[in-house]
Amino acid sequence: MSDFNITSIMNRACTMLAGAVLSLGAVSCSEDDAVPGSHDWNIAGNKIVNIKPERYKNLRNPMTGWVLYTGLGDGLRDDFWEVYDNYPSSEGNVNVCDYANVLFIRAAWTYFNPEEGVYVWDQPASASKYARRYHMLVDGAKERGLKLAFSLICDSQDKHDFFTPDYVRQAGAKGFETVTGTMKVWSPYCDDPVFQEKYAAFLKAFAAKYDDPEVTMFISGFGLGKWGESHTVTYSTGNAEPREAVIDWVSDAYLSAFKRVPCVINYHRCIMDTKSFGDANTAKAQELLDRLVAKGYSLRHDAFGMKSYYTTWERNYAASMRFQRPIIAEGGWVESSHGGSIKGDGYADHGEVRRGEFNEAKGAAVNMMDFRYSNSMTSGETWRWFNDAFDLVKEFIAEGGYRLYPDKVSVPVSAGGNDNVTVTHRWSNLGWGYCPTNIPQWNQKYKVAFALLDKSTLQPVKLYVDMEPCLNEWIKGHPSTYETRFSLGGVQAGEYIWGVGLVDTTKDNEIGLQISAKGDITAEGWLQLTSVNIR
Repeated sequence: MSDFNITSIMNRACTMLAGAVLSLGAVSCSEDDAVPGSHDWNIAGNKIVNIKPERYKNLRNPMTGWVLYTGLGDGLRDDFWEVYDNYPSSEGNVNVCDYANVLFIRAAWTYFNPEEGVYVWDQPASASKYARRYHMLVDGAKERGLKLAFSLICDSQDKHDFFTPDYVRQAGAKGFETVTGTMKVWSPYCDDPVFQEKYAAFLKAFAAKYDDPEVTMFISGFGLGKWGESHTVTYSTGNAEPREAVIDWVSDAYLSAFKRVPCVINYHRCIMDTKSFGDANTAKAQELLDRLVAKGYSLRHDAFGMKSYYTTWERNYAASMRFQRPIIAEGGWVESSHGGSIKGDGYADHGEVRRGEFNEAKGAAVNMMDFRYSNSMTSGETWRWFNDAFDLVKEFIAEGGYRLYPDKVSVPVSAGGNDNVTVTHRWSNLGWGYCPTNIPQWNQKYKVAFALLDKSTLQPVKLYVDMEPCLNEWIKGHPSTYETRFSLGGVQAGEYIWGVGLVDTTKDNEIGLQISAKGDITAEGWLQLTSVNIR
């Protein structure tokens, strides 16, 4: 790619738009457009281009949109992709992957790592039923353009299998037994040093394969506690005394392994407590969650719409983190496992549960929601979304997460090849969430760039990256305007097209995010603005 100029480095402190201010390691950024009309639009030699938003296309940008959620257990259908490629809906059969951005595989540590040093991604599909299912899911996701996400669960409580591989127990890890139905299962104590050594080694091996933002959207920690949700945790002491030490160990293990992919944690009032939502120490929960957020964790909760799990406390915590960390919303297994919660939560039917989940997610300004797997084509969480609440599926694509576009740009239409020029540009976010460029794993890597495009190939001849805007500041209802000044840098005389895009500065300034705009957009993602004559 051609050379580029880094310009407009007029960095000021990021404006925190909501919630408590934490030390999150954000790069300095510009202020919001606090004084409308304070920027110069009528620049001599420039043309003002007005741009209309595109509201409905699934853009498949990172950390936004719908997540297709599944596991590797015996409930997984062999024809998983065939079902979702031709899924029944209230509007006829649809391809669910047209609406989703991510395949989230939530499964046992054992399934990924059955023996020490043996990993499912290195095994042929014929090695085991789990290897076959893994390759089926991962290969299918790649074919359909979906990123991956994972939750690596090691607690066997309420499960019909050993979720920690047996080589850990054989190495001397201490743990406890529980009974699920008639099945007696074993789980390690979370503070056991042998378990911690083996689990950290597994995370390191997993990250060597999947700490790649081109493949993986996020990693969900910690995998400890009942259902891997970081509550009802069992320690060797029989009490919660090791809680803080274990949180520090496991959070550091994840963050040291996954440096490029966002790590997310369940936020709830029993984080790593021995309790299961009753009589929780909420002050301690907030302290510990704040510590995790400050370290670099993003947030998720897996019981949106289930009012006994997602309470005023969780609601208030989400509000305190708004636009500081992205929130991933998951619904509960209401239809398959918690049907009794309908009456207790005040819902009339399963379709109404989905609407309650959606309203809760909107109130939390979440970035992502989930289609929860069911092996039935006539019922289940995903079936309800597409048959009882298809309008909300589309509404979340249009209004949830983030959708970024420049509604107005002033660019030169004629200039000398060595001239200094000024471009004024205003950006808006159509979504209720935000673009989380402030998370440490992204470190403000996405930036606004202007390009001189070759009129024949529409490829960039020259790039100008504006380091001033921080995209995490672009909040719905608060447009941000910038004046960018740069030298054209001796570009060869000729006719070009101005393009604007959102580039990934860690990938040689290739387009990193798709703009939500109507107009002529190149295959790579450059929005064409107007022709320009370079003398």
